[in-house]
Amino acid sequence: MKSICLRSLCVCAVLATELGVLHGQTAAAPPAAPPASEASHPSVALAPAIVMLRGKPGQSASQTLTISNQLPVELRFEIEAQDVVVRDGKRVFVPAGQIPSGIAAQVVSAPASVLAPAGKNASVNVTLTAPPDTSQRAIVVFFKAKVADAGKDTLGFAASLGALITLNLSDAVNLVSGPTAVTPQTASANVTVSEELENTGAEPVVPKGALAVLDERGKRVAKATFEPHRLLPGERAAFSVVCPAFLSPGNYRTLSSFEYEGKVLTNAGEFTVSQ
Repeated sequence: MKSICLRSLCVCAVLATELGVLHGQTAAAPPAAPPASEASHPSVALAPAIVMLRGKPGQSASQTLTISNQLPVELRFEIEAQDVVVRDGKRVFVPAGQIPSGIAAQVVSAPASVLAPAGKNASVNVTLTAPPDTSQRAIVVFFKAKVADAGKDTLGFAASLGALITLNLSDAVNLVSGPTAVTPQTASANVTVSEELENTGAEPVVPKGALAVLDERGKRVAKATFEPHRLLPGERAAFSVVCPAFLSPGNYRTLSSFEYEGKVLTNAGEFTVSQ
């Protein structure tokens, strides 16, 4: 097998969102991985990287995942599913079978491993079933490959790319927010506003937020959009945005609103810009 210098290697994941339904049918086909002619540098990419499914406990769904190997060597990928759990507000990957009523143990990959020739794509079909009593809402499907060190001036490498699959199995969604945090304005930086959100519901959510900054008279002087982040049940994350306007000295109020699953969460704060 031909060896590769790591300095020329880029391993990445193609970010694409797929929406499917858990009715025992195949979800929408993923976007095609880039062909070899479009590859500007050696890379390995997985598409889609994020899959969002909706359904009910006990139902099954299938999803096609495609690996694009734009390296000068063929790669064999072993497919491995792990449960994604949240501990202390952060995500943790857990091997299949270690979580009661976990989803990863129910995953079937066809085939279980796949060979991606140099400059080519390869696909697998992943079928998962949500156990009737599961509280899990996410798994990650890993494509794992390894190339051995071939000798002098070359290095072996291991590539591990994962596709996150989330499941919404009910309407039990809820978000809570903490106090608004503000990083003061300086001569070289505008005000930064942060909102910590926690998913206290049973389902994954993707909050989409907006910020309005009001002066002492209640006039809006700036607005901005928070970058969306996916929150699994129990997960916490800070949503931050830089105020687009350089503010004059005075007292200001912030109004933040986040939309998710047909609901709206609002929060307010205050800050002062000194002379």
